[in-house]
This record gives sequence, C-alpha cells and structure tokens, in this order.
Amino acid sequence: MSGLRFAIQIVVALAITISYRLSPFHPLFFFPGPLSYRISNLRMAHLLTTGLRHTTIQSLHRKYGKIVRIGPNSLSINSRSAVAPIYSSAKCLDRSSAYRFQPLPGDGLFFVLDRDTHHARRSIWAKAFTTANLDSFQPILNQRTTQLAECLQRRSSTNKGFTDLSRCIEDWSFDFMGDFAFGPGNSFELMWDGDPDNLVKNGKTATALFDIFGEVPWLLDILWYLPSTDSIKKLHSLSRQSLDRRKRLQVSEYDKDLSSFLLDDEDQQENLTDEERTMDLVFAIQAGSDTTANVLQYTFFYLIGHRDVYARLTRELDEAFPDPADPLNFETLAELPYLNAVINEGLRLGTPLSGLERITPATGAIIDNIFIPSNTIVSVPAFTQQLDPSNFYPRPEEFLPDRWLIGGLEEDAVLEPNAIMSFSFGPYGCLGRALAMQELRVVVARLLLDFNMNFVDGIDVKAYAQGIRNIRTTFFPGPLLIRPESRRT
Repeated sequence: MSGLRFAIQIVVALAITISYRLSPFHPLFFFPGPLSYRISNLRMAHLLTTGLRHTTIQSLHRKYGKIVRIGPNSLSINSRSAVAPIYSSAKCLDRSSAYRFQPLPGDGLFFVLDRDTHHARRSIWAKAFTTANLDSFQPILNQRTTQLAECLQRRSSTNKGFTDLSRCIEDWSFDFMGDFAFGPGNSFELMWDGDPDNLVKNGKTATALFDIFGEVPWLLDILWYLPSTDSIKKLHSLSRQSLDRRKRLQVSEYDKDLSSFLLDDEDQQENLTDEERTMDLVFAIQAGSDTTANVLQYTFFYLIGHRDVYARLTRELDEAFPDPADPLNFETLAELPYLNAVINEGLRLGTPLSGLERITPATGAIIDNIFIPSNTIVSVPAFTQQLDPSNFYPRPEEFLPDRWLIGGLEEDAVLEPNAIMSFSFGPYGCLGRALAMQELRVVVARLLLDFNMNFVDGIDVKAYAQGIRNIRTTFFPGPLLIRPESRRT
C-alpha cells in the first residue's frame, strides 16, 4: 500500500505542476509557444538530442512571432535589440543554471554564473589574449598550419589520393590549442600520432552532453555514474595530467601560454586551485579547438562546393602572397577583403547556435520594451538572427561572401554585422575572438595557396548539408572527403 500511496502522490504532484505551468497564474502564460514545451524541459532536452534545436527554434519564431515560450520558464527572443540588455550592456543578465556543472571538482570560467565573479576570473584569462601576447603566438600558428598542409598531403598520399579534410582540421586545431594552453608542456600531436585517446570525439560528446543536461541539470546528477559521461571524465583527466606536466617546467618570460597566467598567483586577488585551473584548461582546449574546427569545416564545405568563390579567393591570395612558401603575414591577411568576406560568411552560416541562456533578476527585466518576469531564462537565437532577412538580405540562407563587400549585392541588400553572435557579446563574450579570426584566416589562406581541393566523386553535397547536426558542437554526417592536388609541383 505504501508503494501505491507514493505513486499516487507522484501523479498528483505532476498533475498540479503541469496544471500550474499551463494556467493563467503562471507568469509566462501569455507568451505563445507549443504546449509540450510549456509542460517540461524534458521536451527541449529531447529536441537537443536530435541536433535540430537551432532550426526548430527558427521555425517556432516563424509561427509564433518575436517571443516564444520554449520551456516552462524559458523564452526565446528573436530580436536584435534584445542583445544589449541580455548580453552586452554593463548590467547584462547573469548566466542561467544551464551553465551549472557540479559533478567535477572546481569551477571553470565558463561555468561561473554570477557576472561579477566571472569578471574577476576573466581578468586572469585576459592577459593571454592581449594583442602583444597573440602576436607572440603567430610563428607557432604559422608552423602548425604548415604542418596541417603537410598532414593533408601525407594522409592523401597513403589513401589513394584523397583524405578526410575534417579529420585533419580537427587534429590541427587540437594541436594548436594544446600549444596555446600548455606551451612547452603540450604533448598533443594528433596530426602525427592520430587520436588514440579519442580526444576529439570525447570532447564533442562532452559538449553535447553539457548542452542537453543544461536543460535538465538534475538529470546529470542521476546519470553521472553511467558510461555515457565517461567522455567528460577522460577529457578532464588528460587536462589535469597536462597541467601537472606544465607545472614541472620552469616558467620564463617567453612562455606566455594560458597555463602560465593561471599558475601566476602574484597578481591574483584569490589564488586558483588546481581543480579550478584544470576546469579552465578543459574549456580552453575543447571550446578553442572545437569551435574553430567546426567553422573551418563549414567554410571549406561551402568553398569547395562554390567553385567561383574558390577561384576568386585563390586569385586574391596568389596576388597577396606571390611566394606561397613564405610564412603568411597576419596583417596582410586581415586586410584582404574577399578572404574576410568568406570568413565572415563562414561564421554566419557555420555557428548554428540556438541561444545562450541568461536569467532575469528578482525584479524582472525590460527587454525590447516588454516586461519579462523575474527568474525567467531568456536567450536570443543566434542561428535565427544570422539567417533573418531583416539582418541579411537577399537569400540569407545561401553562402554569398559578396554580401560583406561594399556594393557586392543588389542595391536594397541588408547587412547587419552585429547580428553575428558567434562570439557572444559583453562581459561573458569570447576572449578568443581575435585568436580565432587569425586561425580562420591563416588556415584558409594556407590550404588554398598550397592545394587545389575538390570533393571526391559521388559526394552528395545537398544530402551532406542536410545531415549536419548541432548540439552546441557540430556533428557532420560523415568524413569530408577531398582530393588535394598540390599547386607547388
């Protein structure tokens, strides 16, 4: 009988909860949205597992309008003017519990919810991303990108003339971020050694699980001891080993990797623990490598599939760098109009984020002239904004680098660069934006200068594009097989 009573209590509690969430007494009752999303966050968590949240949110806004209720206590706001109060103003909103990550020891920068606490922690990271410090990494970035070209050629020569461009880019990105995070303590050499520890796969799995569990944090506490979370534990363990190895090396004034700043306690108001440093480095390695690799894969997918764009960019690069054997000049790359147009268009289409969650304060918030009740999770859907005709017109869903050039498209064209949300904005914005832009430019330039690349025969470009999924990281439907023909012979 006790078991029956317990079951009845559970059913009654669920019925009361659901009734309240659907009733006029709920503070978000008057915001439109699908019934299933209003009832439980499990509906959104399930949607995330499909990798189609970004396109689904876009469809919901087309159906319901500017503001859509996408959870019992969540709103998606498709408005460029909502970006400032939510993300970029001095009084922007705090992160929501979607960024909570309790099971592993230590709070990394990415998992700090409070804005003021985040700012203090961020100031340590900021030293690694100054212009002077990034300049000191340019030779390393050039060297690693030359190794990427060699990796592409080596792997294709042993595989009947074709190779997986995605795999090469992912390995390159992990190797370089290992350099940036650990400096002389870096032991990652995926371009040479492969990935025996499945770092790339584990990192993607960890990122996806973090996104899914962000909708239902209590579920992570239940499932933490299941095998599905082994990927997170493995990445954390390897990062801790790398940090311990880095600590044994003498830090000199020339070693300005991220670890050196995290280990330098002299200018820190509160010294970091090794657990906190490890979580910071887990995030730096994973986010820094995965995001850049994803955008590059998108960009090359579009480039190789648009031969007119490919040829035009190659001509611009050939004129800027008549001797492709020379190291690439970063100032020259930053000034090439068509290269940067291609990169910007790759960012616009290659960062299909559905929203970065924030939470309104106890007093509520006025967002885009609408009062949002207290403790409401709000977000601006990046993918929807980046494909919105009011921000990018004409043909916002097509790869058109000319839209970024003066007079590049028709007379009534619309271009809103600030609608690109790839790096977020404000106090929580990505510190690595300048570094990522350098990486994107140098890799695209290096590979186009060195190779003429084509898809292998038989690849269905349309089907490949339709098979791409995003769960905070991008899952491509299969290897991006290309034939790289050297332009130096």
